[in-house]
Amino acid sequence: MFDDEDNYLEHEAEMEKSIERYEAMLKDHNSVYFDSEEFEYIIDHYTKNNQLKRSRQAVELAMEQHPESNMLKIKYARQYLLENDAQRAFDIMQQVERVDDDEDPDYFLTLGSCLAALGKSEEALENYFNALPYFDEDEKFELYNAIAYEYQHMRKYDQALDFYKKALALADDKDTIYHEIRCCFLSAGRKEDALAFFQDMIDKDPYNSKAWTNIGDIYRMMGQYEESIDPYEYALSIDPEDLWTNMHLADIYYDLGRYKEAIDTLEEALRNEVETSMIHTTIGDCYYRLNDLQAAEEHFLKALEINPMIGSGHAGLGYVYSDRGQSLKAIKCFEKALEYEPWETDHLFSIATDYMKLKDYDKAMEYLQQIQKMTPGDADAYYYIADLYGQQDKIDEAINTIKFGLLQTDNDPSLLYLLAYAYFVKGQHPEGIEALDQALTADFEMWPDFIEYDRDLLANDTAILELIEQHKKSQDANPTE
Repeated sequence: MFDDEDNYLEHEAEMEKSIERYEAMLKDHNSVYFDSEEFEYIIDHYTKNNQLKRSRQAVELAMEQHPESNMLKIKYARQYLLENDAQRAFDIMQQVERVDDDEDPDYFLTLGSCLAALGKSEEALENYFNALPYFDEDEKFELYNAIAYEYQHMRKYDQALDFYKKALALADDKDTIYHEIRCCFLSAGRKEDALAFFQDMIDKDPYNSKAWTNIGDIYRMMGQYEESIDPYEYALSIDPEDLWTNMHLADIYYDLGRYKEAIDTLEEALRNEVETSMIHTTIGDCYYRLNDLQAAEEHFLKALEINPMIGSGHAGLGYVYSDRGQSLKAIKCFEKALEYEPWETDHLFSIATDYMKLKDYDKAMEYLQQIQKMTPGDADAYYYIADLYGQQDKIDEAINTIKFGLLQTDNDPSLLYLLAYAYFVKGQHPEGIEALDQALTADFEMWPDFIEYDRDLLANDTAILELIEQHKKSQDANPTE
């Protein structure tokens, strides 16, 4: 379009002046004419700066002054896409008459984006492929990425991988593409190929910290936690400020019960001036697991200094206060956590537990019943409610709760064992044996936990021990495949 750089710079200067004129028009509440190219530049200026209200105003005025402009119609459609109204964008694209080859790449890209947003992947791909010839290879990153995404959405993972790899070669920030490549391999069940891909990246560049992180992520997703540690540590030795890798390595140590190593990992992040509320809550949780309540409290408080609305910080303090016997303070913390995370039933249970410690059984029951309403198919709620009745010697209410829970949970084994125990406590031995027989049939491996409910009552009962032995012999004769 431009013969030399001077012409290009002159054109850019003129376009910048058009923005100044446009904003002066708005300020003075005047009506000024702009040609279609000026409007294109003005609209692009606002969209690039994410000023969608301004771009909306500009594109509407542009359509008033140039209702037949195909390029402005395309800009109008893009405005609706940015506003998440794909159907309206698609409708506008149906009004575009393709008469200018210069407009074709924008036409195909925008129509493809509309169709993709409407879930019409095949048609979106057709338009994306039509757009490809109009771009030089070094300009195709976004297009390759869009094509790969549609193939991924269609579960055509091999094709998606082909185009993500093309995009990867052009990407400035490779981390997002790595993530999508990893997801495609794993979704296709090709875990070993995923490891081989990232190992190849490392062979080419041993200091590729993101590739090391992805290897760690893959092992972690495969449940091979020990194997994930070295790749994460290599990644952090290259990029100590990588918060994602820090958190994942700490999570691995936490899951393995290696709390001191989790703390060391996160404190290294702090020394590298990577500090977030989540880091402090995780460190606090580790110290809590190590029964260092003072250190745990300090880190939960630091987390809340950074982000007063982090529910896990308030809950962490609640656990500390609860363990110190300060149930009223604990309840206030759990209620605050619940305020920020109303979906989290653990907070409700924690509140109920501290009300139990205070012997306020009515309040405890109120919160447990909230859990039951939120998770009617979860056996835990019925288990805890029945247990609370049991603490008050209300065995009939406990039995009724368990029976109702069994109906809602398709005879959950933990409830069958609890029902058997409740019958034994009440002295209804035949009913207890019948319920225990059902429980052992449903999940034989849970019987040792059942005995621990009350060893004095259960461990010396001949009928109970004989029934368990019968099921054991049956298990030994018919081992699970």
